[in-house]
Amino acid sequence: MLKLTEKVVITIIILAMLTLAVSVSACVDKESFRESDAEEIVVSASSISNVTWEWAGTIEHDAKTPLVVPDPKKYTIMFMEDGTYNIVADCNTGSGTYVLDNDSVTLNPGAMTLMECGEDSISNKYLAYLGNVDAVVLEGEQLKLYLKGGDDRMLFSLQY
Repeated sequence: MLKLTEKVVITIIILAMLTLAVSVSACVDKESFRESDAEEIVVSASSISNVTWEWAGTIEHDAKTPLVVPDPKKYTIMFMEDGTYNIVADCNTGSGTYVLDNDSVTLNPGAMTLMECGEDSISNKYLAYLGNVDAVVLEGEQLKLYLKGGDDRMLFSLQY
């Protein structure tokens, strides 16, 4: 179990990384990215699959600060090349299918456990965000899932 000071340091590092991501991504318009860079960066099932992605946070255009996930290992997604995915949402697990077409993605939910994870859980928010995803961008070891109707996006990092 991590000491309180270690948790504070980790939280500060995550906040700094998300602040940097907000600063950089604020300069990039999602639509202009799709139009101008779509030929250079094409997301394929093989480029995002067979690895576990941890949800680090969500950047919402209208929010003053990004949502930082307190324990990313509790909120993961793993895409398979066969068009299925598996998720962990705190104390729950589930699966579904996805359709990927360049940078457009549709997540179709499947079976999901429905345990109550406790009042500190953000599993309902995680699942709501996943149900609203319509685009994907892969930048190095960071996966961005864009939400419908705007520039809001979920940020994922590779799980090691």
